[in-house]
Amino acid sequence: MERRTLGISQKAYTESIIKKFGQENAEPCLTPLEPGVQLTKADEPQTEEDKAKMKSKPYRSLVGSRMYLACGTRPDISVAVAKLSRFLENPGEKHWDAGIKVVRYLLKTKDVGIVYDGLLGTQLEAYSDADWACNQDRRSEFNRSRIHGAE
Repeated sequence: MERRTLGISQKAYTESIIKKFGQENAEPCLTPLEPGVQLTKADEPQTEEDKAKMKSKPYRSLVGSRMYLACGTRPDISVAVAKLSRFLENPGEKHWDAGIKVVRYLLKTKDVGIVYDGLLGTQLEAYSDADWACNQDRRSEFNRSRIHGAE
């Protein structure tokens, strides 16, 4: 029996993000976030000078463009995007640096996408995970995944 698949990727869009944030010649990263990284409100800018400096950076665009990818073809960055999106209102330098790290991860993985298997009888599986204690700002985190064609 011939095995048919459908692959979906957003390589051109991913490359446009890499270029927009000036990371074409950066060193690629192996993971979207540093293992164990804690992004908290304590990392938000405290002085007016720091707040003004961060206002000049397109943090919402940095996170939003990754959110589009995470929802479309890149579930591998969804946890990083969820963590970064908690600071859209008042991001700090540490949040910005973590967002740029996601871009550098995309530089290494720009060819990655989703492949759907065309076999009959495939099943849909869903997983969820919730965590309260990992967030130092005391907000719960919830993630979910759907897998089509899991065996």
